[in-house]
Amino acid sequence: MMWKVGLMNPGRNTNDNAVSATVSTILMVVLVIGVALILWSVFMGLPSILHDKVYIASEAGALEVIQPGGLATQVVGFTIREAEPFHFVGQRAPTQGKEVLIKVLTPDGRTLYPTPFLSGGPLEGRTLYIYPNSTGYSSQCDYIVSDTMPEGKLKSFTLGKWVIQLIDTEANLLISSDDRAEITTGTTSYAQAGGTAGGDVWRTDCTPLSFTKNGNPVAGFAGAPLNMSYLSFDGNDWLEYADDPTLTYTGDLTISIWINPQNVGSPGNYLSSSYWKQVIGKGLQTQSGGGVTEDKNYDLYLIGDRVYFEWDDRITNTHYHIMTDGTAVTQGQWQYVNLIVEDGDPEIYVNGVSKPFSYYKSNVPGNSKIPPASPIPDVHLKNNSYPLTMGKQASASNPFYYRGDIGSFALYNRGLTEGEIAENYNEYTA
Repeated sequence: MMWKVGLMNPGRNTNDNAVSATVSTILMVVLVIGVALILWSVFMGLPSILHDKVYIASEAGALEVIQPGGLATQVVGFTIREAEPFHFVGQRAPTQGKEVLIKVLTPDGRTLYPTPFLSGGPLEGRTLYIYPNSTGYSSQCDYIVSDTMPEGKLKSFTLGKWVIQLIDTEANLLISSDDRAEITTGTTSYAQAGGTAGGDVWRTDCTPLSFTKNGNPVAGFAGAPLNMSYLSFDGNDWLEYADDPTLTYTGDLTISIWINPQNVGSPGNYLSSSYWKQVIGKGLQTQSGGGVTEDKNYDLYLIGDRVYFEWDDRITNTHYHIMTDGTAVTQGQWQYVNLIVEDGDPEIYVNGVSKPFSYYKSNVPGNSKIPPASPIPDVHLKNNSYPLTMGKQASASNPFYYRGDIGSFALYNRGLTEGEIAENYNEYTA
């Protein structure tokens, strides 16, 4: 008994020792967890609790700039009121401070990451300009942020609110989000899908649209004044784009495309099937008994030197086509073709000029013409889940291969105006 008493700490009992040991254990566990969380956040690339995001106070708005000819347009302005030292991702030297990503959300659903073209030095107190790269080879997703006011002819902005966001890339934190840039002069929307045949093709939200090549189409580049990439089809090549919501249309539609066709025949030879060529379309033709069955959302062809468009009516399942009444395209020359469906009415433009055409209740070019005095059918495009093909018809028995070059193209869910068509034609874009 005396031995046990001699080992006890005066003024403390066994319960005190137990509490102390428990507290020490808890503190050790908390410390280990804290260190683990810090290391985990560092190695996993998550916002570190040790990192303070950079401070930036900014303001977005619509600014007016004057284009050649005195025409006023709007761009997005972004003024840095106050800020700690920072630079944008991709900014060329000299740069300073923390790295910040600038992100732009457009009214029509695109997510843009403008390329910075900025001089060095602090950005605090500067007004920056955000505007589209308007060179002929740029896409609808290619934008610039610059401390210099843009010069020259600009592509139109989409109407509505543009949201400008700043992101701290080190901490992966949103610094600010400003929706005060209200664009009131511009276009209602860009294309649902657009790009260059055999090259980059983008959806409206700036995600890429993939495709497969069949045969051996050859890429080329047309020099001035077009300055356009293109793909050359030799009559045994085609592209295939998988079914996608941006390629399917049941209401308004514009097919906007640059072509340089070969083997169109002489005027009057359009009824010879050796001159029938599908340019672009989304549908399928299959053998059915002694004939064929059509299931077409939309198909654009050259029938000799004429432009031909066919579709299946989603209400009556009737197959129709329209065809220009005379020569519309020329062999061996670049031409800009637009097929428009708006409020059920079709139109055909070649090089900005409206072309007269006739209606037919048939899948054979020129057959079963609808007389002018008869009721003209509205265009009710019929949905399907087939791929989009370029350079041939989706048919084993009647492929109707295209021969020639195809350059820039775009698909819109609205009808382009005559002014927009003229602008595209003059600027060599789609």
